[in-house]
Amino acid sequence: IKITLNTCLFLWQLLCLIGEGFGSFSRDICGSVINIRAKGDKIAIWTSNAENCETVTYIGLKYKESLGLPQKLVIGYQAHADTATKSNSITKNKFVV
Repeated sequence: IKITLNTCLFLWQLLCLIGEGFGSFSRDICGSVINIRAKGDKIAIWTSNAENCETVTYIGLKYKESLGLPQKLVIGYQAHADTATKSNSITKNKFVV
């Protein structure tokens, strides 16, 4: 079995979801996915409410902290409704962490 960085990230996400690794905000998470693509991989954590800034920000900060990502690295949050109706490959971030 070949273990890649993406495999490790997905396993970490899965464990956080199962173990409620986002504290009281874990109840707002309803899924996750990692898409391996030629132009760039996409990692997503799905939340039940795209308008809840506090939840999205906490989950994003916890995600960055847990992975040891630099604070300067920008993680964008996009609402499903915005990405589902997009007409091109670029969707504006609703929030950034």
